[in-house]
Amino acid sequence: MRDAANQAKGAFNQTTGTANSELNNANQIGDSLIPGLEREAQNPEGFTPEQENNQLVAAQQGAGGTNSAIAGEASSRLARTRNSAGYSNALDQAARDKTQQNSDAALNIKNQSARLGLQRQSQAQGELGELYGTDTNAGLKAESLLPEDIDAEAKAGSTGWFQNMTQLIASLKPGASAAFGGR
Repeated sequence: MRDAANQAKGAFNQTTGTANSELNNANQIGDSLIPGLEREAQNPEGFTPEQENNQLVAAQQGAGGTNSAIAGEASSRLARTRNSAGYSNALDQAARDKTQQNSDAALNIKNQSARLGLQRQSQAQGELGELYGTDTNAGLKAESLLPEDIDAEAKAGSTGWFQNMTQLIASLKPGASAAFGGR
């Protein structure tokens, strides 16, 4: 019966060790992941400045190409016709169109960056919630086994030759009392 008590005590120690190990693992993971996720959740960022610049440059190249084509066509027409009427108006309109295209492109890139920041924020908040639930559940599950192990250890400790002898003597006492005349 002592073997059962030792097994119950071993199960208790193993459960305690597992719970502590799970909580330590959770703390290590949390220490490395949580600060970055908290930053992202509190101050979401979209595109990096370099990414925004690359997108703006690409958008401006298209607008610049369009402006150059219009200016080239106007110069070619002026050379062919020797009529400057409308030349400056065409160039002015091309410049306005280029500025409008650049402005629209910059606004579109900023909007995409803001959407990306909000997506990252939402994802970070979700991951923080999952981490909290996973860490808490693993530790609590291991700790929930402790009462079972304590009960098993207590029950295992209540048997053995001494406990059996005590129970035998207690069960014989009423019979012996009757045999000796109730003394």
